[in-house]
Amino acid sequence: MRRVILTLLAMLLAACEAPSTSHTDIVRAVQQGALIVDVRTPEEFATAHYPGAINVPHDAIVSGLSSRAVTPDTSIVLYCRSGNRSQKAEAALRGQGFSNTLNAGGLSDMLAATGQSAVVP
Repeated sequence: MRRVILTLLAMLLAACEAPSTSHTDIVRAVQQGALIVDVRTPEEFATAHYPGAINVPHDAIVSGLSSRAVTPDTSIVLYCRSGNRSQKAEAALRGQGFSNTLNAGGLSDMLAATGQSAVVP
């Protein structure tokens, strides 16, 4: 019984982690002109963000991209603070047929992958 509980706990914890996208995949997508979307709140975006990123909060990702005429075949790189909200946004987009999305994790992950510095207004 203890072994079953530990196995279930391990599976639950693994499911909570943001998927790991390789730095190579992120760099390649950015170099190829992917749309970079910060899915944090506007307040978080205003404090610092990735150069050239647009801000669409994760809970409005589908309607926010639709209002910008972003099509399901667009290459999109998503990031937030830790990867949790970008994972949720990616799932919502994939559910609407967006098949070319990457979850880059947090802003610090995006910056580290590409060697960029955050835009700090």
